[in-house]
Amino acid sequence: GNWKNSFKPAAVDLNLAEEAAGGGEGEGILKPETANSFEAGVRARRDRFALDLGGFFMDFRNLVIAQSINGLPALTNAGQERMKGVDVAAVYRFPNAVTARASYGLHSARFLDFLTEFDGVPTQLSGKRLEMSPHHLAAFGLLYAPSRGVVGSLEGNWVGSRYLNKRNTALADAYFTWSASLGYRQGRWEARASGRNLGNRRDPGAESELGDAQYYRLPHRRFDVSASVRF
Repeated sequence: GNWKNSFKPAAVDLNLAEEAAGGGEGEGILKPETANSFEAGVRARRDRFALDLGGFFMDFRNLVIAQSINGLPALTNAGQERMKGVDVAAVYRFPNAVTARASYGLHSARFLDFLTEFDGVPTQLSGKRLEMSPHHLAAFGLLYAPSRGVVGSLEGNWVGSRYLNKRNTALADAYFTWSASLGYRQGRWEARASGRNLGNRRDPGAESELGDAQYYRLPHRRFDVSASVRF
């Protein structure tokens, strides 16, 4: 277990919105970010099986987030937030070089106190979930990795529904992505072919730093072929 008290110096918001509004010197200085966090966990191992269980709790002040002012990108401090959750992960090593992994996370990230404006109307976001923060996350993996011969893997990741905006009025559906690889190793060399996001999901995956309510989509389906030699 551990406890942390964190401090990040104030950021400078060099945004177009302030310049367009004729902001003076020093007006772009944001408040420093601070956080208090607690974390605790247990780990158990027996023969071929391992289990990890952990939980966390964090109170965050003045988180720097993106917003839009008159259609132009800007940054602001987001008052106070609380993040908490639990994570569990399990691994089982079968005979014959086969390993199975699975994990699950239950998370909560909410505003505790953040008064902001939408279309000129003051709005208190207390109790709202932070945008792009899913409650549920899950993953699994199956790996076949002998010291020589055919090797391969299959992985899947599931991301639960999350809100796309701070007012929690636009809910994005959950999505699932999967990846796989197949290769061959002999002695000191190995060749492998792999594919990522094989279902070609293009869901919103992260918020853009260019402004509020703008997002990066998941990368397209991708294939790679690689070879390596160990000297």
